[in-house]
Amino acid sequence: MRRSSLSRWAAAAALVASVVAVAAWRTAATAAEPEPQPDSGTTVNEVRQDPEKVRDYWTPEQMRKAQDAPMPKDN
Repeated sequence: MRRSSLSRWAAAAALVASVVAVAAWRTAATAAEPEPQPDSGTTVNEVRQDPEKVRDYWTPEQMRKAQDAPMPKDN
């Protein structure tokens, strides 16, 4: 009788483990990808330039001719 009791517990444990594994697999398989965040209107552009070249370019004349970057307008 003891052997059949152990067999039943082993079968029950295997069944529970199988159900948990299938549930975890299905949850992972059907998990929706995160929705993209709304566009905040900001732009990032990282450009690495030689600081010496940048200083040489931005002469006082270039600074006078410089224009502001366009910015989004609030509605």
